[in-house]
Amino acid sequence: MVRPSELPSWLEAAPFSCATGLANGVSRRRLRAGDLTAPFHGIRQSHPVPEGIAWKCRAYRERMRPDAAFSHETAALLLGLPLPLYLHSPSLDVSIPQGHHPPNGAGVVGHEVANRLWAHRDLVHRDFAHDALFVLPIVSAALMWSQLASALDLDDLVALGDALVTGPEALATVDELRLMAVSWAGNRGSKKLRQAAEEVRRGPLSRPESLIRLQVLRAGIPEPRLNLTVRDQTGEHLAMTNLCWPKYRTLVEYEGDYHRSSRAKFRSDITRMEMFTDGGWSGLRAHADDVFGDPNPFVARLWRRLEQRGWHPDTAQPLWVPPARR
Repeated sequence: MVRPSELPSWLEAAPFSCATGLANGVSRRRLRAGDLTAPFHGIRQSHPVPEGIAWKCRAYRERMRPDAAFSHETAALLLGLPLPLYLHSPSLDVSIPQGHHPPNGAGVVGHEVANRLWAHRDLVHRDFAHDALFVLPIVSAALMWSQLASALDLDDLVALGDALVTGPEALATVDELRLMAVSWAGNRGSKKLRQAAEEVRRGPLSRPESLIRLQVLRAGIPEPRLNLTVRDQTGEHLAMTNLCWPKYRTLVEYEGDYHRSSRAKFRSDITRMEMFTDGGWSGLRAHADDVFGDPNPFVARLWRRLEQRGWHPDTAQPLWVPPARR
């Protein structure tokens, strides 16, 4: 068997278009050799190829129009945002301003965006494991959020908005999302988007925290404070808690599976809850089944705990709330 000729070193390091290969002396026969894969039509890359959405986009970027950008679910994944499993699609979403033909082909879904809504930026991706640095064009955070309105459940749309506006390096502001929700009128999911915009809050540090907040609100429980550092009866700081009702000195801690990842973490969680109790707080611990299974038993426990702490609800019992989809 004839061994394929070597490629220029810079073509071996990253995906490249067939046109680029031909322009640099690579023959058509060499482009068809078995040591090269074709992730997309007209694109080649050497083995082995790192896995992940960023490298997949890196390959497709070689054939993108200069005015196109990754969008929808693809943009959200590139930004590391919390998305539900039910949204998963193997194809890349690529958007382009109105007036141009959206891209198409195997593994790609093209979208056209009105010029008045179009906004994009460059995302610098750093892959320390493979010593790689490259730039990917993505639509703005507010546009990406709007594009997912028709695909996400209302509470997940709110949770995504929470993630966008929370943290020292927030990707958008609440006002920007509300303005986009108004501008999105006439597009799919516009009514849901306007409702979600009113329910977005800064503070939740995970998707389950956002979903718990919304579930207790839907049940008729007052809105909690989010990731607030609470104090004991003397005014000394205790720790930051996920959701709390300071007036009733009641709090909720969400414990995902990662809380069982080590013995030290498990023990610190126990100590943490005891510290809240000693500080005069009534604490409840929530887990995934309380969000994605049946949330109503947990909601009922929280309802009773708040009543014991002086809350006077308008109804005798909480409203029924459906579970979140995973």
